[in-house]
Formats: sequence, structure tokens, C-alpha cells
Amino acid sequence: MAKRERLTAVAIQLGLAAVVLAVWVYQTRTGRVSPILLPQPERVLEQFPELLRDSVFWNSLRVTALELLGAFAVAAVSGLIVGVLVGRWAPAARVATPLLAWAQTVPIILFYPICILLFGIGPMSKVAFGGFYGFFPIAANTVLALSTVPARYLTAAAALGASRRQTITRVLIPAARPLILSGIRLGAALCLIGVLAGELLGSTEGLGYQIASSSGSFRTPELYAYITVALVLVAIFNLAITRADERNARV
Repeated sequence: MAKRERLTAVAIQLGLAAVVLAVWVYQTRTGRVSPILLPQPERVLEQFPELLRDSVFWNSLRVTALELLGAFAVAAVSGLIVGVLVGRWAPAARVATPLLAWAQTVPIILFYPICILLFGIGPMSKVAFGGFYGFFPIAANTVLALSTVPARYLTAAAALGASRRQTITRVLIPAARPLILSGIRLGAALCLIGVLAGELLGSTEGLGYQIASSSGSFRTPELYAYITVALVLVAIFNLAITRADERNARV
């Protein structure tokens, strides 16, 4: 049954993708949309062989990937530490939960100039901003997940003589794993958004810089190709997180 449901979900996803592609082809072939705004799909596909032969593309991908890894490390480590420390104590969780929820509604982009002042326009400002962007959903979901673990789990662990570390690693975190993983996935996506936004606003390299350069020069097929690469990058990153979690769950 589970396999059939997964196949059904994949079929629906592929169907939606086919519909989007069909609308894209129709709109561009009939001239209903200007090619400056939306190029034909084959024009975008033609860009990929050129990008793969271009050293600038590989350097941009390397820069963005390293910045993303650094930002995610900052967000995940700080978010999980804060989430575990706060989520274990009910009064602190009640105070922190609405604050973390409110922080996620604030336009974080307003703080990017501060990152520029502190770290300059180099990679560190993108790592800091991306990590700051991704911190809040990871911390918020960790706090929520730990604070909603049934009390009977903790009672059973105490009755069996579990230490504090064992209670956290063997009881709290496994019970809260699905919600924590959801926060990590969202945090990873926001880390990439933060990194790309930083590159768009102030940088001389990276995928975000190339996207801004393509847009400013009206190289629309190249623009869509770089956007596709960024989407693939975050998809691969999310898949790696899921696979790592599945391996840890089997251990």
C-alpha cells in the first residue's frame, strides 16, 4: 500500500510538471508571452551544454555550494542547540515558541546590510546571512518537537535509570525526529534563499551574482538556466538530508 501511494504521488507530480511544461510551450510558441520574459524551453536547454563548458559556471557553483554548506552548518548547529536547550524546559519553551514564530514573519532581508558591515561583501557575509535565515525554523521546530514529546516517555526513561544524555539522545530526539527533520529541510531551503539573496544584492561571484548579471543583461535563457541549477542544488541538498536521516534511523 505504501509503495502504491508513493507511485501515485510521483505520478501526480510528473503530471503537474507535464502540465506546466505544456503551458510553457504553448505560451511561448504562440507568442502570447514575450521571449524577454519567458524564453522557449529549448532555448533554456541549449544553455546547459554551454554552462558545463564554462569555467565561470563551475566556479559560481562551487562558491554557492560552499556558502550553502557553511550557512547550513551555522543554522543547523545553532538551531538544534538552542532548540534542545529551550525545548527541554517547559517554561522556556512557552516563552520562546511565540518569539521564534514571530521572528519567522520578520523580513530577514533587512538584516543583510548588517552582515555586510560585519563581514564585507565576501563569502562570510553570505554564510552569516544564510545561517541566520535558516536558524529560526530549525530552532522553532526543535523546540516544538521536544516540548510535545509525551511525558510518559520521559517517565519510562527515568524509571529505567537513563541518564540525562541518554534521555536526550535515545528518547527525546528520536521521538521528535519527524518534526525536527521538517524544520531542518525548511532551514536548508531558507539557507539557500539567504545565500542567493546575498549574492544578488552584493557579490562578485556565485550563482546569485550570475542570475543578477543575466537578468540585468536580458540574457533570459541563461537566467532561467541558472535558476534551474539553483533549484536542482537545493533539491540535491534536501535529498542528502533525507538520506542521512534514514541511515541514522536504521542505526
